[in-house]
Amino acid sequence: MAGRLRIPVGPRDEARMTLIEHLEEFRSRLFKVALAFVVACIVTWIFRSQIFEWLLDPANLEKLTFMGPAQGLMTDVKLSLFSAFLLTVPVVIYHAWMFVAPAVGEVGRAFTYVIVTLSSLLFLAGVAFGYYAILPVGLQFLLDYESDRFEALPTADTYLPFITRTLLAAGIVFELPAATYVGAKLGLITAPVLRRFRKHALIVNAVVAAALTPSPDPFSMVLMAVPLAVMYELSIIIARFVNPMVEHEEAMEHSPLSDHLPGDEDDARRDDDPDERSDARRDDKPAPERDL
Repeated sequence: MAGRLRIPVGPRDEARMTLIEHLEEFRSRLFKVALAFVVACIVTWIFRSQIFEWLLDPANLEKLTFMGPAQGLMTDVKLSLFSAFLLTVPVVIYHAWMFVAPAVGEVGRAFTYVIVTLSSLLFLAGVAFGYYAILPVGLQFLLDYESDRFEALPTADTYLPFITRTLLAAGIVFELPAATYVGAKLGLITAPVLRRFRKHALIVNAVVAAALTPSPDPFSMVLMAVPLAVMYELSIIIARFVNPMVEHEEAMEHSPLSDHLPGDEDDARRDDDPDERSDARRDDKPAPERDL
């Protein structure tokens, strides 16, 4: 990359922006995200029947029962909102990063495209993993539990929230490499640090998997913990690729967060050079007053 570009491309002096200007930009980006979400809601409402059937496939169900007069309608509304949120995730990531990026120093345009694309693809990959790997195993165990004593009768207000929480948790888990990429690019994370805390991470992964899994069965928890461990190892590879053989302190020195003010380098050079210090004192010395 020829040089690092300040984003966004338009004129935006982060150091001189007032609180009102920050709020104006936040409002503008929030409006764009809301507009994208509304458009996605219209699309998902049109295809709500197909989405409903798609979410019933892991349990081999054809219909769900509901216990209240408006529960069927509210189920379709919630389902459309959740599906619209999944479609809007790339837009949310893009505008969120574009809003905070200038605060962490000068970053490249390519870096912005990489982080937005990587985050979006990883989130969708996590949703796909939750749908094709976690849900079939978890639902088979839960719905067939003691079938000689219990009869499974899934309802709309219990089944669909279970499905959506599982898919959302799986998507969040797969965001770990993207977060590591940002941290490594900013010098906050290095591969040696991640390797040093690998054993601690395994314990944390098990706790997080138990917290994110909406069902208490051990199979779903293991299926959530395994990709967490894989994502952690992938994060080590990403951190080593971004900062190869670099210590944490050196990575912080090359981080955009360590950018100095324009006059800092001149001040540091002046402090190291005795001749420049003496010249600076001589220049700063006030001129003598003349008697009129």
